[in-house]
Amino acid sequence: MSDEPVSLGETTWTAVEVAGAPVDERGAPTLVFDLEESRVAGSGGLNRLMGTLSLTEDALRFGPLATTLMAGPEDVMERERVFLAALARVRAYELDGRSLILYDDGDAVVRLTC
Repeated sequence: MSDEPVSLGETTWTAVEVAGAPVDERGAPTLVFDLEESRVAGSGGLNRLMGTLSLTEDALRFGPLATTLMAGPEDVMERERVFLAALARVRAYELDGRSLILYDDGDAVVRLTC
């Protein structure tokens, strides 16, 4: 794995922390940003997600997100619910090398890596 910084829109970001809780690799949520189309896609950990985003130099907001509706293990479904709720609150982001931190009112709500 390289320590070189990566672009927000050129990789798959995998959640390592959601709402302060570490995420194990089983069913980890992911995000992929399409900056040209202002879209986001990925997985909540169980269900696929897709939707719009608004991005400026220091702000990030997710538009309405749609998900598939598959059921799975209760712990994975609960983490996915918390992840989607956190994305709805995101207002800012920080890209630091291979880490992406999503913020709500100054508080980190999701941490992702690539």
